[in-house]
Amino acid sequence: WESFKATWSKELQAGELIIVGQNIAKPHADLPKIPLVIDFAKSEEGRKLIRALVHTVGPTARPYMLPPGTPKERVENLRKAFMDTMRDPEFLAEAKKAKLDINPLDGAELERNVKEVFNLEPTLIPKVKEILK
Repeated sequence: WESFKATWSKELQAGELIIVGQNIAKPHADLPKIPLVIDFAKSEEGRKLIRALVHTVGPTARPYMLPPGTPKERVENLRKAFMDTMRDPEFLAEAKKAKLDINPLDGAELERNVKEVFNLEPTLIPKVKEILK
């Protein structure tokens, strides 16, 4: 949504571009009346696949990573510094000027998302492979 809002704002305001669905876990505050794509899934299996491949993976598309064995204290310090930056008033003011929303995931949430993908039910793995072809 952020990229559409920043890039296509004139077309959105003119009604030339219409958002028909949100492919995220929770409705964006700007789009409360736009349905969630997951609500159109016809089965629980479909919902699980959407959660695993879109809701979990999508928000983790631009992670910052550290190598295995990084001391826990360093990981915690970097996570805190990142989230402090994401809350910094000057940073947020610059993002607002650029018409960008800042909605970061903290490190713990990102870690949960990755674990969820790796804990996907084995029966769904062949379908994931087919989807990702």
